Amino acid sequence: MALTLGGLASGLQTTDIINQLVAVQGNSQTLLKTRQTEQNSAVSAYSSMLSSIGSLVTQMSTLAKTDGWATTSATSSSTSVSATATGSVANSLTFDVTAVAAAHSVISDGSVSSLGANVAASGTIELDKNGTKTSINVGTGTLSEVVSAINSSNAGVTASAVQTSPGTYRLQISSTTTGSASSFTVAGLSGFSGASGAMVPLTTGTDAKIRVGDPATGYDITSSTNTFTDVAQGLSFTVSKVESGVTVKSAVDTTKVSDQISGVVTNINNLLSSISSNTAWDASSKKGGPLLGDSTVRQLSQQILSTVAGLNAPGLSVTSGGQLQFDKTTFDTAYKSDPAGTMAKYGASSSFAAASGTAASATYTNATAATQAGTYGVNVTSQAKAEQWQVIPPNSGVVGRTVALLRGTTTVKYDIPANESNVDAAAKLNTMLAQQGMGITASADSSGGGITFTATNPGSAGSFSVTQTETAGGATYGTSTQKEEGADIKGTINGVEATGIGNILSVPVDSDDPAAGLSVQVTSTAVGNIGDITYKPGLAQQFGSLFTQMSDSQTGSLVQAQTTAKAQVKDLQTQIDAWTDRLEAYRTSITAKFTAMETSLSSLKAQQSSLTSFFNSSSSSSS
Repeated sequence: MALTLGGLASGLQTTDIINQLVAVQGNSQTLLKTRQTEQNSAVSAYSSMLSSIGSLVTQMSTLAKTDGWATTSATSSSTSVSATATGSVANSLTFDVTAVAAAHSVISDGSVSSLGANVAASGTIELDKNGTKTSINVGTGTLSEVVSAINSSNAGVTASAVQTSPGTYRLQISSTTTGSASSFTVAGLSGFSGASGAMVPLTTGTDAKIRVGDPATGYDITSSTNTFTDVAQGLSFTVSKVESGVTVKSAVDTTKVSDQISGVVTNINNLLSSISSNTAWDASSKKGGPLLGDSTVRQLSQQILSTVAGLNAPGLSVTSGGQLQFDKTTFDTAYKSDPAGTMAKYGASSSFAAASGTAASATYTNATAATQAGTYGVNVTSQAKAEQWQVIPPNSGVVGRTVALLRGTTTVKYDIPANESNVDAAAKLNTMLAQQGMGITASADSSGGGITFTATNPGSAGSFSVTQTETAGGATYGTSTQKEEGADIKGTINGVEATGIGNILSVPVDSDDPAAGLSVQVTSTAVGNIGDITYKPGLAQQFGSLFTQMSDSQTGSLVQAQTTAKAQVKDLQTQIDAWTDRLEAYRTSITAKFTAMETSLSSLKAQQSSLTSFFNSSSSSSS
């Protein structure tokens, strides 16, 4: 009878057995990989939401600046009158254009035969424009040199040599500005062949004029240019010819703002949908979204919906499905009937309670997403002051008085005639200062005959200087004195030292105070505690604050949640790598054991073969 061990050395699929054993041990690693995949999905979901929130922060910052809402459009009944509108108030004005603005110009009474003809024998001419005298060096005095010198003088006029016929030239000088104040005279020219040999008027500088109402009971409005600004609130227009019955209108146009709000609503709804899908449980697949159970994003969704529901901003509501809805018609109606109230709902608003016995006011002008709603005390340690100078008149009879004002790189000079009153001089100076946009006003002193100059706005930025030159017989008379140095307001808001610019106090944006970033415009005649300002953020400011809290690179809730998820992905990878090494060692170990087993079985098989041969041989011998 033959002895057999059943083919143990070759009958087993040892490779498959080893793989299955390793796979069983590798179930823990597979679970780790599944968790890592889920965390990577969470990281991607956080990234997508943070990207959406980043865009919303920018949108909210723009929407919160309600003073930039371009909400009016203008129309004109005449093609020769163009109108523009600003602000948020509808308006209308009907008028007759009775005159258009013209620039003053003069022309030589006679002519010369060539550009090289001498027309200024003294080599110098003097231009007098509204009392400001400019001496112009014209070289040898040829017509060509006179034209070039005038055009290079920056004296507010331009010159040209007009050839009226072959070999006949006349000199024309025109003001660079229009209006009655553009008049000027020129002295020192000669050599022209006309009856007087002097410069004669060509056109008279005139103001543009409109008549509002009928000829008997109406009123006139003038402008040194053809543009009339804010004649009716928020409505400006430019005329170009004389005509009657012109009507200009401004109408509230909310298209730009409502489109902006619609865009915000769409993006917020996309964010809400993303939160919903990422936190949902699918009953059919028995799987949840990557952020299932995440309280941070759930809280964000609830805060968005509760903010909208609580503010009751015109046109904006919450649907039963947890989305926002914007009704443009409702918004338009509310804005047209109450623009300030509607702006406050979307931007921000403030109220002020003055301290007892204090005549003061404070109004919110700006805030950041970090600024929290609340009531904050305003304390003024020193008031804003407008720069002020006084020109003291010289001794009686002194001539050649020149007053020069310098602000930045702009200078205005005026030669005051000896017999001119300080009232007339102040009036002329105000015109010159306004034309140069100096931000300074002149006023005649009630006694002493002096003139006081005051910066239009308070603060150090309005600083300027005044010099007065008066010389007669080698002696100088009169002085210019700084009566008040321009200074910015100083004080605190909610006890925090604020930065002052003009009469605006601002809490530093990097302050850890709830009022951080709040700016208020202060009007007060007192120092010390002037009262409390209550700041109330509207929809855009509240959303801006919420989204910033979620997305701040250091402290944002979503950023921290994403950082945690990334850390978990990294930690899981470390565990996965450790399991890879562990499984490789396990595979090596059991492979060695199976190899030893196979070796033993192979040895046994060889012994079996020998025994079988032995017994078979013994059996044959017995036979």
